[in-house]
Amino acid sequence: MFLEFERKLVEIVDRVVPSVVSVSTTRLARTQLSQIVPVQGQGSGVILTDTGFIVSNAHVVDGARDVEVTLNDGRTFKAVVVGETKTRDLAILRIEAEGLVPINMGDSSKLKVGQFTIAIGNPLGLGSSVTFGMVSAVDRTIQSERSFLEGLIQTSAQINPGNSGGALVDSEGKLIGVPTAMIPWSQGIGFAIAVDTLKDVFGELVETGTVRTPWMGIVGVTLNRGIASHYNLAIDTGALLLEVPKGPSRIAGLKPGDVIIAIDDVDMSGMEDLRKKVLRGKIGQKLRIRFFRNRDVLETYVELTSAPQ
Repeated sequence: MFLEFERKLVEIVDRVVPSVVSVSTTRLARTQLSQIVPVQGQGSGVILTDTGFIVSNAHVVDGARDVEVTLNDGRTFKAVVVGETKTRDLAILRIEAEGLVPINMGDSSKLKVGQFTIAIGNPLGLGSSVTFGMVSAVDRTIQSERSFLEGLIQTSAQINPGNSGGALVDSEGKLIGVPTAMIPWSQGIGFAIAVDTLKDVFGELVETGTVRTPWMGIVGVTLNRGIASHYNLAIDTGALLLEVPKGPSRIAGLKPGDVIIAIDDVDMSGMEDLRKKVLRGKIGQKLRIRFFRNRDVLETYVELTSAPQ
């Protein structure tokens, strides 16, 4: 049985490796002596279509002057960054090449904790590298230097430096995620952007070069018993607003100290629920907000706008 399982894994890797590429970048950086020097970067990418579209991470190509893609067969091509979204850490590249092998797309909404995963990338530009693990958790949220990354897959498959932008596949060799981050002070904890997120933004990235992120215009925290007791609030669940800068929520009448408890009749347990609801909305969509203020439950409508860049 073990040998049969091993053979299946080898077959999956053989099938997926031709779809995974190495992404090399060149940036200009200023030294301490104010000299401008080129700096090389390295990451991975995955071929999505036979017409040359490739996905990688936005942080892999961020600020790059030149981007090159090296295929598994050794061919190297100049790449154009068609579009990128830092809030989701995804970038779409394109190369002019023939004989490309697109990866098969999976469905991350059906993932279960405990499923096997295989991470394939090009760490340190040394060529294809493979690690094996499982889905440790789904729908994770982490804070990066760029933003909150939400809806992530947590995996025990090792995510090495340079694996960013590569492929996380299931036991059928289908793409379920794009590795984006690892926790450097721990072992066995890596994260990947769910493939359904990629599907949601691919068309917009190709057509417009970016993704207009819905924005509600608030800064808040998840309310809990400790915070509720400190502020003498009558409720202890919801999203407590700390700041309401100039924007759609202020226009709608929301104020610091309000607690959002529901959006469109869906209960909000905290800021994570709220962020997910907003990110899944559309620019121009009006959300019905139910909120708590001074022991009263009130309602208003907030029209989502594009997030400031």
